[in-house]
Amino acid sequence: MPAGTATLETAADPSSSNPQALRRLWLRWALTALIYAGTLAGGYWLLRDAWQPGRAAGWLVWAGLAALVELAILRGSLRHNHPPDSPSLRAGFGYGTALTLLCGLLLALVAGFLFAPRPPGWLAWMPALLYTAARLVDYIDGYVARITQYETKLGGILDMEFDGLGILVAIVLALAIQYGTLPLWYLPLALARQIFIAGLWWRERRGLPVYAMTPSAARRIIAGFQTGFVSVMLWPVFAPPLTTLAAVVFALPLALSFARDWGVVSGMIDPASPRYLRRRAALKALVEGWLPLCCRVAGTALALLLLAAELPHFPTWRPHLAQSGIADPRGLLWLWSALFLLALLPYLLGILGRVAALALVGLACLDISAAGLDWGGNAWLLIAAIVVAHAGSGRWAVWRPEDPILHKRPGDSHEVPL
Repeated sequence: MPAGTATLETAADPSSSNPQALRRLWLRWALTALIYAGTLAGGYWLLRDAWQPGRAAGWLVWAGLAALVELAILRGSLRHNHPPDSPSLRAGFGYGTALTLLCGLLLALVAGFLFAPRPPGWLAWMPALLYTAARLVDYIDGYVARITQYETKLGGILDMEFDGLGILVAIVLALAIQYGTLPLWYLPLALARQIFIAGLWWRERRGLPVYAMTPSAARRIIAGFQTGFVSVMLWPVFAPPLTTLAAVVFALPLALSFARDWGVVSGMIDPASPRYLRRRAALKALVEGWLPLCCRVAGTALALLLLAAELPHFPTWRPHLAQSGIADPRGLLWLWSALFLLALLPYLLGILGRVAALALVGLACLDISAAGLDWGGNAWLLIAAIVVAHAGSGRWAVWRPEDPILHKRPGDSHEVPL
């Protein structure tokens, strides 16, 4: 998502030249509000019976407040429902903007779980499922707008403002910390974008120069993995110290990315200088070349040791799953083990390395959950697998078709430079 805030237009209001289109937009806003209200009412009815009436009422309050803020943003931005390069007001939202509004609704539903204990039973999965669905919708809304040739400034404003509210990450991080899954020190990372924007405003207010950020696919990849990570942290099956170690590994690239971008916009780093380019190339060769290669080799060895210790009787994993309520987990464990074994060779050779790394993340998580954090085995396997998933397969990788997909927005024909 682009950093910054929406700017106010000083040009003529396009809605004044097409009042009929504006009236239709008002009707669509009212319909959107009814859909939001109906969904919240249905959620309250469900939670009242499956949870507690008091908890359901609290959920309705926080979800309703988030929905009201989103509807207010939509109402105030209706006059921007025109193409970015044309002042002609459109009477409909289009599929892309409709998906953005759906994303906002899902996030409002997640916000309802703030300041309440984790729900019981199957409801414990609801925050994670709702947030994951919201992230998937947010990933494709711009793509849908482009392929349907219905991009509007309104869609961009909604996308930016929903991000600006912090509900894409801050709410989920707050929930994860509230549930005891993530440490408290991780919360400032939820506000990193807002702090960054506030810093830009402060520099402009003081008359200090603000330089443009260079395009970066690495920024997109880091943000994508960050949102995926925090959604997984809402799964009720994960707990410290596993989640604490994962938080450290995911926090480092995010913090370094913001630090680098601040150095660029503040003028401390000249991204075009030969000295910076040399250092960047050397660091890139290390982080995206040699480090993943080492992690592939070490991770494969560690995974083989873990599997050799458990197969064929699963002395650690089987009792752990049995305590979780699975009467006879042997069939499930054999299935998982087969998937882990199938992922080893692609992981080692760098064939769809990022995808194979996710399987080894699952192996490490299973072993840590069952046997505890072991710095002689599963801890380093988790780190090695996350590095490959995050940075790529590195040097001497055989096949990396996932990299071009991650380096561009859905629907774009060109990659963004790293």
